[in-house]
Amino acid sequence: MTKFLKPIIIVLLTVMITSCGAIHESMDAAKPVNLSVLKLGLSKDEVQKYLNKKPDNTVAAKNYPDTKTFIEVVQYSQQYYQNGDTNRPFIESYWLYFVNDKLDKWEKANPHHAPWI
Repeated sequence: MTKFLKPIIIVLLTVMITSCGAIHESMDAAKPVNLSVLKLGLSKDEVQKYLNKKPDNTVAAKNYPDTKTFIEVVQYSQQYYQNGDTNRPFIESYWLYFVNDKLDKWEKANPHHAPWI
């Protein structure tokens, strides 16, 4: 009987732990992106610390070997609800540009063009 229960318990624990991770990620997405705390020259780690959230993803990256310059664009997003309608979230995203791991500029993400690097 215990041979049968052990795999079931392992599967249930795995599902439970995985679902907790998904809940944590959705809570992180709901955190606001407070750009007023940012300063040019901050590292990626410092930006993450000041914004108190992880970036969504890397949107673009480019290496210029002749000038030893590496540009990386990461995206931070926040979720809003318009007019109190919790069924239709509105997501606002920002692109943060890092040159050699230092914050160089940021802008509101534009779905009509790629980041300028």
